[in-house]
Amino acid sequence: MKSTYLFFAILFCSLSFNCLAQDPVVIAEEGAKGDLDVEPDVSELSFRERLHFGGGISGLSFGNPTSVGLSPMAGYMATNTTIIGVGMTYQYFAYRGYAASNLIGERIFVRQYVPALSALLGQSFLTAQVENFSDMTNPTYAYSNPVLVGIGIGSKIGINLNVMYDLNYSATKASPYGSALVVQVGGFFF
Repeated sequence: MKSTYLFFAILFCSLSFNCLAQDPVVIAEEGAKGDLDVEPDVSELSFRERLHFGGGISGLSFGNPTSVGLSPMAGYMATNTTIIGVGMTYQYFAYRGYAASNLIGERIFVRQYVPALSALLGQSFLTAQVENFSDMTNPTYAYSNPVLVGIGIGSKIGINLNVMYDLNYSATKASPYGSALVVQVGGFFF
């Protein structure tokens, strides 16, 4: 009796079953073009659809020195993996024993999404930006022009975290940031 059960158990396990999977269910949004899971090629998008606006908080440093910045920005999707853009920055900078500075500046930036990096860290990108600051409190005082390179984590539209290194940072030259390591939080929202 046991050998009969064993025979049928082995026979049952050795048979191959052809399981048919259910066809995927696609729920289309009103006005959607094509499959929503596939990113459209930017060459098919209009200029306005490639343009994104956002902003963020930059140069966060508390203590001595204290540095906090606000930055609106606009970006243009040049390719599916490259975003170039411009932005303005207001930076509050205070060093104990010295008068606080109110800095205003402009910046240009580029974000490059690298598939190998994204496979390693999730939605991540390489980023670089060049900034220029003027002191509104003391116009004759000159700050270094930060050249920032680093890595960011986040999607193309939404919140991002950038960690960058200032290639022009020097302890002897005035910098709008508290250290050579610069952290920015922000992104494109529409």
